[in-house]
Amino acid sequence: MLAIDSLLNGHYRITVALDAYPDAGLYRAIDQRSSLRVLITALPQPNQAAVDDVLRLARELAQIQMPGLLALRDYFVLDQVCYLVADDPGGSDLERFARERGSPLPESETLAIVDRLLMVLDRLHHHQPPLLLGDLRTCDLWSSPEGGLSLAPFACVRHIGAETTPYRAPELYDHSVEPAQVSDIYAIGAVLYHLLTGWPPPPANQRQSGMPLNSPRALNPQVSVLAEQLTLRALEMKPANRYQRASEMRSALETVRLMAGRPMGATAPIEKPVAPSATVPAAPPPQPATIATAAPATTLPPAPPPTTTAAPAAGVAAPTAPPRPLISTSCLLAIVGGLAVVAVGVCVLLAVLVGLYMTNASLFGLPGNTVATQSTVAPAPTTNEAPAVDLLQQVNAITQTAQLREDSLGAAAYSPDGLLVAVAVGSAIQLRDASSFLVQATLSGHEGDVSSLAFSPDGAILASGAQDDPVVRLWDTGTGREIAQLRGHSDWIRSLAFSPDGRLLASASVDQTIRIWEVTSGQTTAILRGHTDLPGNVAFSPDGQWLASASRDGTARLWDVSSGQQIDAFSFSAPVDPTTNAPFWLTGIAFSGDGRQIAVGSVNGNVYLLDAATGNVQRELRGHDGWVVIRGVAYSPDGRLLASASLDGSVRLWSPTSGAERGVLQQRGLRLLGLSWSPDGTRILSSSDMGGNLVIWDVESTQVLQSFQVTQGVVTGVRYSPDGQRLVASGANGAVRVHMLDSGRTTSLDGGAATAQYIDFIGDAEVVAISEAGEIVTIDLTGSRPNEQLSGMNGFPLNLTVSPDRSMIAVGNEQGEVYLWETSSRQFLRRLSGLSGPIYSLAFSDNGAYLAAVTNQPADAPQIAVWEMARGGQPQILRGHNGPVTSLIFVNNLLLSASSDGLLRVRDVTRNNNEVLQIEVPQNWGWFTSLAVTPDHTLLIAGTISGHLLFYRLDDGTLLREIDLAEYGAVLAVAVTSDGTQLAVSTRDEGILLFDLMPDR
Repeated sequence: MLAIDSLLNGHYRITVALDAYPDAGLYRAIDQRSSLRVLITALPQPNQAAVDDVLRLARELAQIQMPGLLALRDYFVLDQVCYLVADDPGGSDLERFARERGSPLPESETLAIVDRLLMVLDRLHHHQPPLLLGDLRTCDLWSSPEGGLSLAPFACVRHIGAETTPYRAPELYDHSVEPAQVSDIYAIGAVLYHLLTGWPPPPANQRQSGMPLNSPRALNPQVSVLAEQLTLRALEMKPANRYQRASEMRSALETVRLMAGRPMGATAPIEKPVAPSATVPAAPPPQPATIATAAPATTLPPAPPPTTTAAPAAGVAAPTAPPRPLISTSCLLAIVGGLAVVAVGVCVLLAVLVGLYMTNASLFGLPGNTVATQSTVAPAPTTNEAPAVDLLQQVNAITQTAQLREDSLGAAAYSPDGLLVAVAVGSAIQLRDASSFLVQATLSGHEGDVSSLAFSPDGAILASGAQDDPVVRLWDTGTGREIAQLRGHSDWIRSLAFSPDGRLLASASVDQTIRIWEVTSGQTTAILRGHTDLPGNVAFSPDGQWLASASRDGTARLWDVSSGQQIDAFSFSAPVDPTTNAPFWLTGIAFSGDGRQIAVGSVNGNVYLLDAATGNVQRELRGHDGWVVIRGVAYSPDGRLLASASLDGSVRLWSPTSGAERGVLQQRGLRLLGLSWSPDGTRILSSSDMGGNLVIWDVESTQVLQSFQVTQGVVTGVRYSPDGQRLVASGANGAVRVHMLDSGRTTSLDGGAATAQYIDFIGDAEVVAISEAGEIVTIDLTGSRPNEQLSGMNGFPLNLTVSPDRSMIAVGNEQGEVYLWETSSRQFLRRLSGLSGPIYSLAFSDNGAYLAAVTNQPADAPQIAVWEMARGGQPQILRGHNGPVTSLIFVNNLLLSASSDGLLRVRDVTRNNNEVLQIEVPQNWGWFTSLAVTPDHTLLIAGTISGHLLFYRLDDGTLLREIDLAEYGAVLAVAVTSDGTQLAVSTRDEGILLFDLMPDR
């Protein structure tokens, strides 16, 4: 032990001995060189090889600086004892922190703490080589006076100790097993348990000997069901049953925080539902497969009620949960992620479907995906040639008849005084109050969607450019009137920037030129030529003498503003994209406040920090998984932080001096279009066209302060009413539009769960939906009946479907269970179980005899459960896909499943689920995203992630026609009217397209 007040290594004055273990000591000290408080750990090593290992790990740890990780400031060796020195936040360790609070932490605070720890863990695991916690102790987590917990880096260099600890994963009690990412997940799960309940979990070796683990809700009834399930999953004894990556657990945690919104069942565990006596349609024993026949319905005996998972320990009483209030139509249905995306493991696929194709990520980036080379089918029955010819003629006659598209959300920017926010919505610009977000004025005049916005330094003028419009327009922000049009470009405007004195305006155009305008006269003072491809963003230097520009030609260029000449001393070219042998495109660009540094973003997801005089690379910032966008690079007003926004749905904060990541702002994984700093640097505004929403972030806490739904965003689901008169379009952010096709009117519902399948019709003018708070509600779209809430479900509902005859509602939850209700009576019928992961999609067979559900956990081995409704019991489990299942439908007794592995499999559920047909997506088109079949069961319609619409003859898989919709982005959903006359196709970028399937009828 080091003596108190002794001097270590000449300048660390020991002030407190905090903890002593056989293999480590921990001290508080003062660095007398800077008078800063530090934490020091002493790690005795048995030999020089062990010393070298510790020093190697310390060198790696010293490179990482981020919120939530105490920076490693120094490391050295004295007498074969390794000493590591880290920042001291001035608080208490985990045990004292929890004890000082006197009771369990509020769930919201706990989740925020654990989310930050998982962010740190994810960064450590992605470091090369990966850094692992291994044997976490209470002294490795420290509070600060500002709140929260931070991780000390010491655990990453320690060996597994001999003592028993509640945070060590069970497999690590076998000293032949090395720490792994999944063992670190257990450690974080134990911390989560400790904070939620006030007690650490029993050590894993005691659990292995039979000691039970009390459920968190037994110890603290205020814990929500979702938080409990999150905790218990992380504390699974078998490593394979836990979350496998920190990012996966963060996604699940985000579900708890964002989907629930408030603690579910906060007052008590959820009551077990009472099973009523009811009947549901079902089928007799299986018959030989015939595509065109349906079995008659029979009566299903009443089933026992479902049981509550993770029940309180014996002797713990469960008080009665109060009833949830019914929610109104206006607040019923928006939330994503990635994608979204949303529920445990569900948002991952959603984010992939709506964003991957334009993020410069690998098209075949999901587990198990293989490049499809040709359409392949199993041997097919002989078909009649005349009907085949008729079907081909019918398919070739299919034509698009209408487009349902809302104005898309575009760029958004704070005014210099922070009082206004300018928001591009379609071809108009909204000036909104920055506090209330109420629209103060709408500026109209552009012909195309507004593509760029820029405020003058005094905020009096707003400049705007738009697609399909070569004119730059200037607006008086006080009156909302257009005051000038700047004409000279021959193509539309991509970016705009005012000089610091407001005298000049720079505009970059698709015509590959940049023009400098004098604002007062509207005259062009210079035309900058040199880029050989589309320009990205432009930025003036703080003194206004230079203009920096980025371009798709892979270069960043510096220009003399007065002469319009390129500065030859400055040169930067992006790295070469190995897939094209051309430089990666460059997008956003910004000058630092002192003018000495330029930050430029790229489609490879990196941000390059350049010397503003030479273009030499000072730092390369890596972290994004998608393009850094044109309006996605900006320094904070005080210059201490750099923010970058990406199509991966995140804003990352960086230190411009060290290049260290300072935080990540991420909500649902839906692509971002740009960011804007508030003038005081405390907030960041981001906009997402896919989400249709504006989000304001608190920079210090990295938490969402406000979120505003401006447009619906990308539509991920479409459903026709039984009579074909209404079309429901469900958005990735939970916003729903109901289109009355006969009148052209549209009504809106907001507050949906934003999962893959959260709304469906139960009648011509009635729907059932899952709200973001987890209620299952029926809504009369005419307003003649009040909403009704379905009761009887345990867990959190994720996705739903309705039987073809509209008599039954099926809802799947995050536990792999499916609950059934009778539509007419709203009575709960029964629970079906058999899957262990979240339900991603559900499908009834045409006659209601079968129900199928899919879970995409694990992503590389999804499972499909098929229940025979008349028999109940355990389902048949189908496997075979090696990527997430993207669509699941029935055609009579045939079950069709499409997957990101590029395959569409057709199985006959009446013949032991034998595969009767297999179709492979055409080469380079990625995978099938959605499936639909015409009512006569002759035509299969499939959409692809590449934006293609494919028409197949169902009986043998022959491809009859493809319609190229790639310019509209990925095809996300397809649906056919019950009479087979109309097809609705949801696209990523251009809304919903309607096709006439029988134009010659």
